[in-house]
Amino acid sequence: MAENKIGEMESRISFVNYIGLAILLVCYVGALWNVYKIKEDELILKKKVIRLCHWQLELGIKDALEEMIGRYEKTHPDIKIIQIPVTERAYAQWVTTQLIGRTAPDLVELGFFDVKLYLGRYFQPITDELRQPNPYNKDNDFKDTPWMDTFTDGLQNSYIPELLDYYAVGFSQFTVRIFYNKTLMKKILERDDPPKTLEQLFRDCEKIQEYVKTKNAEVEAFNSKQSSKGSSWNIFSSPKLKSKMPLVPIASSRYQVGLFRTRYAGMLSADRCLDIDFGCDGSANYYDVLQAMLSGKLTLQDEKFRIYNELTRKLSSYFNPGFMSVDRMDAGFSFVQGSAVMITSGSWDASSYIKKINDQPFGDIIVSVNDKPVSNAADASRLMIDAARSGAKSVILHVNREGDVKKVTVYPDAKGETLWDSYGIKVEDCADAKGRHVPVVTELDSVSPAANAGMTRKRSFDVGIFDFPLPTKDDPTYGKYVVGRVVESTDTGFKFGITKFTEHKAECIDFFQFCTTPENNQKMNEIAQWIPAVKGAKPTKFLEAFVPNFRGYWGYLNFMMGSKTDMLEKQTFWPYVSGENDYAKYLNALASAMPNAAANDYIELIRKCRESVPDKQVFRSFYLAQYMFPESFVDAKAGNAAEMEKLAGKKRNEAAVKFVASWDNLVGFALDEMRIKAMMAPRFKDKDNNSFSKAFFSEYERLSNMSGGKK
Repeated sequence: MAENKIGEMESRISFVNYIGLAILLVCYVGALWNVYKIKEDELILKKKVIRLCHWQLELGIKDALEEMIGRYEKTHPDIKIIQIPVTERAYAQWVTTQLIGRTAPDLVELGFFDVKLYLGRYFQPITDELRQPNPYNKDNDFKDTPWMDTFTDGLQNSYIPELLDYYAVGFSQFTVRIFYNKTLMKKILERDDPPKTLEQLFRDCEKIQEYVKTKNAEVEAFNSKQSSKGSSWNIFSSPKLKSKMPLVPIASSRYQVGLFRTRYAGMLSADRCLDIDFGCDGSANYYDVLQAMLSGKLTLQDEKFRIYNELTRKLSSYFNPGFMSVDRMDAGFSFVQGSAVMITSGSWDASSYIKKINDQPFGDIIVSVNDKPVSNAADASRLMIDAARSGAKSVILHVNREGDVKKVTVYPDAKGETLWDSYGIKVEDCADAKGRHVPVVTELDSVSPAANAGMTRKRSFDVGIFDFPLPTKDDPTYGKYVVGRVVESTDTGFKFGITKFTEHKAECIDFFQFCTTPENNQKMNEIAQWIPAVKGAKPTKFLEAFVPNFRGYWGYLNFMMGSKTDMLEKQTFWPYVSGENDYAKYLNALASAMPNAAANDYIELIRKCRESVPDKQVFRSFYLAQYMFPESFVDAKAGNAAEMEKLAGKKRNEAAVKFVASWDNLVGFALDEMRIKAMMAPRFKDKDNNSFSKAFFSEYERLSNMSGGKK
């Protein structure tokens, strides 16, 4: 018997081993099949495979690219394009690894890594192609227009002055607006249009807070009454209690605070940037700010600086508790769940918000009351109230819940005079997915006959979008500081570069050109729910609110002159805006450490100016070598001798142009240190001009002595 049992156990173990081997075999075969499918187009069908990676995981982006890829592949059957979405948290590391290993995709979205450092090393310039007309525009108004000029911004941000070339093509533009819940706005404020002025925005937020306070007081009173009941059933079960309303006026995180702050800082302080623009370049850069502070023309006590920071602090009083520790995605989730009336974010989040909001339950649609069909909220409410008043013990409802008709039995409170008192619901006529107005449960008391019957309320809502409201000139607090609206000089985004490792540069360029005709760019952004970047391409009606404002003021007053002052400002600002410190403490903390931080940043600025010159000399030598020996820079596979000679001539001409431009570039960088020092010379002659300059030069001298006397 014992031997039989041992044999059975060995047989079972052997059988389990075979199962394990079978699973491994299936996985191995599956892996081989996956590799085969990936390589099939390239190795079997002999197609040219282009791989494209990006970090845009928002709803609609992948579909938009797939639409363009599908259209392109129909007219180019010999090409296969594969997109590789990568989460933004791992994107920089993943791309860096791929570039260093020379295994990067053909097209890489630029961002999350040092773009300028990587472009010259791993990416190919596309300047020549951008200066030629886009062949896909041959039948429209841009047939003779250089490709770069068909973009709204002329692809200015794709040009890298240090490298004297364009390196990227983008597909979309982005702006920031305020989203709001129209349904809640109408319910609380009795209107569904957004605030027109900053003062009205504040009033609306205060009314929302007062509404929530009133509702929560009612909840507390109800719960107190429930808890104090001395009924015998309390011994065996807890009384049903209501939860407080978690609604806030504005959903926010640190991310949203930054959006609010920079926008209103521009509205209130852009004119101060013009006052201290010593370089006359249209903006107040770091050495303009430093020179103004050393001369006493600008101080941390500036009224403009104070007023926009106090405005940001006031806005934060309408944010959700603990917003400092909330992620921007969590803030967005709070808004789409209906726990906030407003949120600020960019056009890149629009499609995600709308999709998530529309995915919320639509609520029970009342089809009939006691087998009597109803088609509107008035009829449904009347029949239900009549049934309750007649003393009916129960009311039979048929409701349409997400496409399924369900029977619901409700036991109304006969003492109630209204639908809310008798059933604990409110019913309104709302448009369904087909545009028909149907009676829907829009509000549901958590402790009520309807809730006991398992009814559900409408959680999806209508969304509106509006621009940041300006303070009016007669605003008692901010009116006298108002400069005007901020210009949104938005650059083309969603940009891709072509890596040096691709064997299909011409095909990559062709795909870019295909995607950036007015028709295709409009279609692509229509699916992505983003703003088109090409002239003639129009945004969807929903995104018209995001169209950039190209008229207004640029920049805002700030004291960030480099990494040290930037870090200092952040360390002192967040305790202030969160309510931990008042403005006086914030300013004192900033003022005490600012001179030392500014001195560190100034020395770092001079160091970078010096170190940039050798880099530019390398580029000059490179272009000179291209001019002298152009044949060495032509691909040996280019073709016959005549073709190679033609390409070498073209390379020589390009090198001649860039060699001259590189001299201008080199001179500009070589003189940068002298220019900055010349601008700062008057300040160095008057080191004791004010308390800031005294502390600054004291730290500057100390740091200079530590570095061997180099200043």
